[in-house]
Amino acid sequence: MGEPTALDYLKSIDATLKQLLVLSRQRTAKKTDHEVASDADLDGKYGNPEVRLNPRDWPGPSCKGLRMSECPSEFLDMLAETFDYFAQKAEETGELYNGKPTAPYKRKDAARARGWAARIRSGKVASRVVEDDDDPWHIGQEFS
Repeated sequence: MGEPTALDYLKSIDATLKQLLVLSRQRTAKKTDHEVASDADLDGKYGNPEVRLNPRDWPGPSCKGLRMSECPSEFLDMLAETFDYFAQKAEETGELYNGKPTAPYKRKDAARARGWAARIRSGKVASRVVEDDDDPWHIGQEFS
């Protein structure tokens, strides 16, 4: 076999780029494939936790103190992202509580927030929020 030609180099570069693209797509799929809590979990003892914080970028009124089932789905989406971030940081730092890693619990809270958001959007839950054209976050009023 002779010395590699320019065409051989281009074919090698093409193959490498294709491999990198596949790896990039796999990594992106993993990041966006978040768990959503099951109905059994949401209906369980710990499935409807009290909201203890508002996401930093949440533009609406505070939902602190409400149960997840009482919050707008948009709020719960942001809350889930916040819990995912906290879980990632806890995993990176090896954060423990009573000798146990905290990241799995934070991921579970994120999954529950996504589960309640899905239930509220689908109409499975009678949300406390009412659709209002003047209120883009649908927060201002409660059912009577």
